[in-house]
Amino acid sequence: MTLFQVDDAGLLFISPALEDWTSLAAHGIDAVIDLEGGLDDCIPTKPGSCLYIYFPIFDEDLPDAARLDAVALLGAHLVRSGRRVLSHCGMGFNRSALVAGRILHQLGMPGSLPSSVCATAVPVRFSTRCSRITC
Repeated sequence: MTLFQVDDAGLLFISPALEDWTSLAAHGIDAVIDLEGGLDDCIPTKPGSCLYIYFPIFDEDLPDAARLDAVALLGAHLVRSGRRVLSHCGMGFNRSALVAGRILHQLGMPGSLPSSVCATAVPVRFSTRCSRITC
């Protein structure tokens, strides 16, 4: 599994579908925002080991704005607190970049800059749909 670091501090990452916890643990990730359908089997179940947010959304439509903002606010709070956060979806560049962009916006990154940062972090072009909601 490939992780893509989104921020300079190494606290925010995006990735495709999770296969195992080993690589996440090696990066110190302890919060996962899961945007694909189906729960991830590899998430640790020991209390206090991982915060797992299940927020399945489709690529076809933008998610509910209030819920998206709530997830982004939580992600930003975790990053500000020094936690390593992973936003992931099936392919690792549309839905995960959308949420990572919203987190960056909540962290104070202005205008369309979060879209540019997310596009740079992933070596493939993500959908322009993601950039519509980051401003």
